[in-house]
Amino acid sequence: MILLEFLKRYTTDTLSIMIVPHSGGSIRQVNFKKLIFYSIITFVFSIFIFFGVLIFVLINLNNELDEKTKILSQVQTINASQFHEIQTLKNKASVVNEKLSILDELESQVRNLVGLKPPTASIQSTKPVSRSIITLREDYRIANNAMLQGSNHLEDANFSSFTDYEDNNEFEKLAADMDKEMENLNMLIDEVTDQLIILDAKPDKSPAPGKLTSLFGYRKSPFTGRGQLHMGIDIANSSGTKITAAGTGIVTFSGRNSGYGNTIIISHGYNYRTVYSHNKKNLVKVGQTVNKGELIAEMGSTGRSTGPHLHFEIHYRGKQIDPLTILENQ
Repeated sequence: MILLEFLKRYTTDTLSIMIVPHSGGSIRQVNFKKLIFYSIITFVFSIFIFFGVLIFVLINLNNELDEKTKILSQVQTINASQFHEIQTLKNKASVVNEKLSILDELESQVRNLVGLKPPTASIQSTKPVSRSIITLREDYRIANNAMLQGSNHLEDANFSSFTDYEDNNEFEKLAADMDKEMENLNMLIDEVTDQLIILDAKPDKSPAPGKLTSLFGYRKSPFTGRGQLHMGIDIANSSGTKITAAGTGIVTFSGRNSGYGNTIIISHGYNYRTVYSHNKKNLVKVGQTVNKGELIAEMGSTGRSTGPHLHFEIHYRGKQIDPLTILENQ
C-alpha cells in the first residue's frame, strides 16, 4: 500500500520553475510533472554515457588499428626483403644444382674411362639446397597468413628463421669448392684419358694363341746350328691362326721382307713399335689405324721358317727388347 501511494504521489507531483526577466517584466511560472522532468534528465544522462562509451571504443579501435598498421608495415617490409632474398637463394641454388649435375657428369665420365660401375645412389647435395628454399617458403606462408588473421597470430610467424639466410657466404663457398672440384675432375679426365691412350697403345696384348717355341736372346740357329741372337719370340700354331695387334697404332709396313716373309710393322707411339713376321696373309695396309686386339694377319710359314709360327718383336726407343717383359698373360 505504501509503495502504491508513493507511485501515485510521484506521478501527480509537479515541479515549478520561476522565470524572472532582467527587464523587470512579469514573472512566469512553468510547472512540470516530476515524472517528465526526471525522465528528461535520465535520457540526457544516458545520451552522455552512450557517447562517452562510443568515443572510448573508437579510441581503442583506432589504437588497435594503428598497431595493426605498424605490424602490417613491418610484415610488408620483411616480405619485400625476404622475397628478394628468396630469389637470390633460388638463383644460387640453381647454380649449385647445375654444378652438381656437371660434377655428376664428370664423375660418370671418369668412371666410364676406368671401367667402374655407376654408384647406387647419386649425389644428395641438392637436397639441403632444396630444403632451405622450401623452409623459407613455408616461413613466408605462415607470416602472410598470420598477417591476414591479425596481430594475435603473428607470434606463429617464424621471422627469426629468416635471419638464417642472410649470410650467403656458404653458397658462394660451396660454388667455389664445386668449381675447384670440376677443375680437378677435368684435369683427372685429361690425365686418365692420356694414360688410357698410353695403355691402349702399349703393345702388351698377346698377338696370337699358341705354344711359345723360342725366346728372346741367344739360341742355336735351326738352320746353321750356330749360336745367334734371336730378336723376338716365336709362337707356333696351325696355319691360318688369327694374329691380332698387340696395341693400338698405325701400320707403317705391310708386305714381304726377305727372310721374315710376309711382315707387318705397327708404330704405337710412345717409342713403341711391333713386328709380326712369317704371316700367311697380311690383312691390313700401310697407313691404316688398328686397335689393340684387332685382327691384322693369319699365321703362316713364309720367308725363312721351319713351320707355321709368328715371329713377334717389340722395339722400344729403336732397340729390340724382350717381348715377355711387356706382354701380359703370355
